[in-house]
Amino acid sequence: MSKKVMVCKLQLHALTPSGTLFASDNSPLPAAKMRFGAVWEGSTDKQRMSENAMFGHWTPNAEFTATVVNESVVNNMEVGKKYYVTFTEAPD
Repeated sequence: MSKKVMVCKLQLHALTPSGTLFASDNSPLPAAKMRFGAVWEGSTDKQRMSENAMFGHWTPNAEFTATVVNESVVNNMEVGKKYYVTFTEAPD
């Protein structure tokens, strides 16, 4: 069984079409690039009070970029919204 290693809270900063990729059967797959960054609270008062501050304290800087070809996923993501990202150990 895989163990959870880390959870981050990231904000989607950009969602841009990135052309078409092709599946093994040569069918076209529309692709989109997603760019995420760490959630962070700017003021010291907010840092003490919010969940965002807790995540910002433990992961003050993070960048994650992915190209996605799952239209359902792309259609359910919104720029500016925050998402939890869980890292779990994976088998070889």
